[in-house]
Amino acid sequence: MDTMTDARRQAGLELQALAQEFEASDEAAFHRTRILCWAVLAIAALIEMLLLIGGGDWRYLLASWIAIAGLTWFGYAVSTSRQRRQTARLRELALRWLGVDPPVV
Repeated sequence: MDTMTDARRQAGLELQALAQEFEASDEAAFHRTRILCWAVLAIAALIEMLLLIGGGDWRYLLASWIAIAGLTWFGYAVSTSRQRRQTARLRELALRWLGVDPPVV
């Protein structure tokens, strides 16, 4: 093999290793973020319960709890989808450098 093909293959392998490393760190970060989302939701639920016991209107409290839950999980969904798209692009780049056709999704 010529040196250009070897260098291209080496770069592809490094990109592939980098993509795998990013996927592993992303999954760990996603796990921590999911735990944080559940914690925020639990704290919001406790505050809402205290306000409800204190005589708050249940409709307003339910609406605020839904807003907090929705915004929390929406932020998580946007963040994870963006990270997964970026990692997928890196993996596709690695496959192109390795000369392998990327899988059709």
